[in-house]
Amino acid sequence: MKARSALSEEEKTRATTLHASGKSVYATARALDRSPHTVKKFLRKPEIVKQVGIQREKLAWMFDNVAERTLRGVTPEDVEKASLQQKMVSAGICVDKAALLRGELPSVNVEVLLQIASAIRIEEHRDDPPALPEAQP
Repeated sequence: MKARSALSEEEKTRATTLHASGKSVYATARALDRSPHTVKKFLRKPEIVKQVGIQREKLAWMFDNVAERTLRGVTPEDVEKASLQQKMVSAGICVDKAALLRGELPSVNVEVLLQIASAIRIEEHRDDPPALPEAQP
């Protein structure tokens, strides 16, 4: 039987960071090329659970900050550009990631999504030539 070795300091730091960023124990173990049991045992320690929580909150704060800066950066001129969609998608991803890191479920307002989809369709077809009426026989 192969002797087990403890996680190195570098592995401990990496395991904590990976787990704080949302990776499962098994994904973290694969990334470290270590046994899931070894990684799980390390991540269950009360001081590590606390450290993971602190790191998650820091990451959530960073994503909130990015989302806020992105949204504040949207100008009336951006509304006329296609890049607005990219900015909104980025902000949405950041908001969702922050919520997930806090253990919250991201909320989805279906009505707003439908309104956005409708507005995008209208914008996409704005430059299309008008349809000609069909000829009557």
